[in-house]
Amino acid sequence: MSTEQSDSDAYGQELARIGHHQSEATGARFTVFKALAALGVTPEQADEIVSKLEAGAVAGAHTWISESSAPHGSDPQFEDGWHAGVRDVASHLLRIADTTATTQRGLAASSALLLAHPRRRPLHSGTPGAGTGAAAGHRAGDGGGSAVHVGPG
Repeated sequence: MSTEQSDSDAYGQELARIGHHQSEATGARFTVFKALAALGVTPEQADEIVSKLEAGAVAGAHTWISESSAPHGSDPQFEDGWHAGVRDVASHLLRIADTTATTQRGLAASSALLLAHPRRRPLHSGTPGAGTGAAAGHRAGDGGGSAVHVGPG
């Protein structure tokens, strides 16, 4: 296997892991919205709570990245490049945290609608698993991380 093929496989595995984490987060977000609604928390309040939690998670990644350092014994030029890259990534993470804290609105209301109106199973479908109660609540600008699965498995 060539180095290029190995890099491609490793990147594909990383993408699969990211997709898994996004899917798990979507399910967890939906569960939190459902629990908060059961407690009488309004959708607006739920959005604010979840947005702050998600922004805090991104801020934690910012801290972790910001505290990283170049491998011990690296050439000074490599260290300079390393630190410049870390600053760029950390700045981008900060912008993501700021945006997440202020613009993730409407997801709780969407989740409530999904609970109130689950999709019906089609009478005839050639697609395996179609109509099992899965629904997608994708909003522009959310990075695709707001798909919601309702129902078993």
